[in-house]
Amino acid sequence: MKKYPGIVLYGFLSWLISLYKNKLSYNFRGILFCLLFTSGFIGQGQEFYTILDLYERGESFQKYRCLDRDLDFGTLSLRMIAAPDAPIQNSYIWVMLNGREITFFEDYRYLDGYKLRMLLEQNRAYDSESYLEFRCTFRLQDGREIYQILSYCVNRIRAGAANGPVPGEQPPEPPPPPAGDEQVFHIEIKPSFVRVPVFFATDRKDTQSSDPNARFGRDLAAPFHINYGICEVSIPFTHEVGEIENPSIWRLEFTENPNRHIVLQKIKLLDSENYFKVLAATIKQTAKKRTFLFVHGYNVSFADAAKRTAQIKYDLNFSGAAVFYSWPSQASTTAYTVDETNIEWAETNMKHFLADYLSKSEAEEIYLIAHSMGNRGLTNALISLVSEQPELNKKIKEIILAAPDIDVGIFKRDIAPQMVSKIKKPITLYVSSDDVALKASREVHGRPRAGDSAKGITLVQGIETIDASNIDTSFLGHSYFAETKTILSDIYNLINTGKRASQRTQLELVRLGNGSYWKVKK
Repeated sequence: MKKYPGIVLYGFLSWLISLYKNKLSYNFRGILFCLLFTSGFIGQGQEFYTILDLYERGESFQKYRCLDRDLDFGTLSLRMIAAPDAPIQNSYIWVMLNGREITFFEDYRYLDGYKLRMLLEQNRAYDSESYLEFRCTFRLQDGREIYQILSYCVNRIRAGAANGPVPGEQPPEPPPPPAGDEQVFHIEIKPSFVRVPVFFATDRKDTQSSDPNARFGRDLAAPFHINYGICEVSIPFTHEVGEIENPSIWRLEFTENPNRHIVLQKIKLLDSENYFKVLAATIKQTAKKRTFLFVHGYNVSFADAAKRTAQIKYDLNFSGAAVFYSWPSQASTTAYTVDETNIEWAETNMKHFLADYLSKSEAEEIYLIAHSMGNRGLTNALISLVSEQPELNKKIKEIILAAPDIDVGIFKRDIAPQMVSKIKKPITLYVSSDDVALKASREVHGRPRAGDSAKGITLVQGIETIDASNIDTSFLGHSYFAETKTILSDIYNLINTGKRASQRTQLELVRLGNGSYWKVKK
């Protein structure tokens, strides 16, 4: 354990910072930050120690390097490398960007690479060369407080650039506030959780319940009626990637606690006109003007869909607007046939919503994601819509079909060829041989499902098939697209880099006599 003096002269700091602001090489800037911030702090009478360090893939992150978007943030973590001379009672971390506090953690273990990535994006750290500080306070059991500061430079990235900083270029002006009274919704950071706004459309009947979890139930709304609005979902800083943290009786948890669980806190209803105005205004405020739409599968409640959408947005660090369409699933394992009827009933409503979503959101990049039985509604509605209005495909960036519960013969003969020929956009299909839910569906229907690779890989020309077998260790193995770090990382790379399967290093090519697919590396 190293101990440092707590006095650094203001003049010396100012001189070093002025050097940094000149056009120095990026390596020199990194070294300068290492010298400037890791071993001192303005003040007197404080004890500074080296207790924590930032690690990347099990090795210390070299302090002369700068953070940038090319980093795999999932491999970053803060680790204790030395213990003080008395046991630690509490630890606190203030995260500072360019000297401004952006958030606070009650325990250093709450800060992981995924949260760090989100904080940098949400606070526009890449708009200019920046410096990031972790100001740590450790309260010891003997009553003393000791301190540590870790600081790192952050490279500027031009909006839309794939690699590296842009020296000598002025940062862009922030976007103007939206015209009119449209409110803009962004992630809001609190001391122990974040509030994630997600837009929704649903043809479930409004129960008028004051409990957000019961507001939209299992019954169908009136024909051709769609409810619109925004959900506020809180995600705790203790959140683990891929998890939907709910109360557990095994942990004697009987009520939701936003400090520990993902919670649907509030639902705000909007009429159709205001809904799309607010959605467009929110998307305009994002750097790439992007949005994704998620359509859930069988056995999912409205509240479950809201939480899953927020979790996907949070874990993918998606910078645009998150939207979900919730059709009237019965949220019951015994109501499979009812869900099949209801997803078919919802296709017409889904088609009308897609028409408005694609034309009125004013997004430049639109990602469509469906899971399980939700693939039936999305694919059929989309094919019908684009057949009538082919111009609506322009802003679609990618279509992701995760574990589709669709007859494989119907998918290959009727659905996939039309998706490829009419929509003319990249399509990624995720399949697995470990999907217990799709195995059960195969038994019910007597035929394999498109997302089940146990009886053979689903291959269609123009669609990239990714085999996620042996990745998900959960009981059902059905929600791997949102619950496993490996697949979330692959979707993150797909969305943020635009790389096709052949370019993503975590995938390996498998050739067959009738085509090829990609398998996720273990």
